[in-house]
Amino acid sequence: DPLRVTLFDADEKKLWSSPLGAPEGTFSVASTGGRNMLCITNGIEYDDDTGDEDDRTVGFAIRVRPATVRAQDDNVEGPDTRVMTNLIEMSEDLLDDFQDLNDHQAYLKVREAEHRDLTEATYSRIVRWTVLEALVLMAIAGGQVMYLKKFFEQKRYL
Repeated sequence: DPLRVTLFDADEKKLWSSPLGAPEGTFSVASTGGRNMLCITNGIEYDDDTGDEDDRTVGFAIRVRPATVRAQDDNVEGPDTRVMTNLIEMSEDLLDDFQDLNDHQAYLKVREAEHRDLTEATYSRIVRWTVLEALVLMAIAGGQVMYLKKFFEQKRYL
């Protein structure tokens, strides 16, 4: 889908922009603080400021975390400092992946509920039409029986 996400700073300077049509992605921006704007553009923009005008469902999650790596003690250098920093980074990456997995699972639950509702509505319409068809069929069959009965009935005249 032709969606584009763009992040602007308070001066409306572009900090980050997603590639056109990327189905998902993550990004990180080192910001000096202040107010930022997140713009989600739906559809392809043409030169005359018109788009394809297709409706799309967009879901997103924003997580803000400090950019600094937490060390045990900044004054202490030792053989385990690099290992500990590496473990902290790996655990943060693992936490990010776990949160992405939770986001996907929540999206799939919502999508499954919507499709289940649609399926149930379709099924109830099918049942209603089937009952209506059965009633019409029984009425036609009853009419045919009455007609044939009348056709073959012998009348006696005294």
